[in-house]
Amino acid sequence: MSNAKFKLYYVNGENEELESQYECNDEARSFLSKRLDSNRTWIYLCRKHINLKNVVHIEVIGEK
Repeated sequence: MSNAKFKLYYVNGENEELESQYECNDEARSFLSKRLDSNRTWIYLCRKHINLKNVVHIEVIGEK
């Protein structure tokens, strides 16, 4: 069983999946919502800096 993943959809049409450290989707969603609540331009997600101006949508996917 794998950890929850973040699927990022970029403005240029590309998609990217990043594996999180969280086992459940709910934990990953909670982590993401805390990061997005502060209205930052950049977030640090799965050992990668993400510029939110380049992201259209972020989805949490996983088995649980």
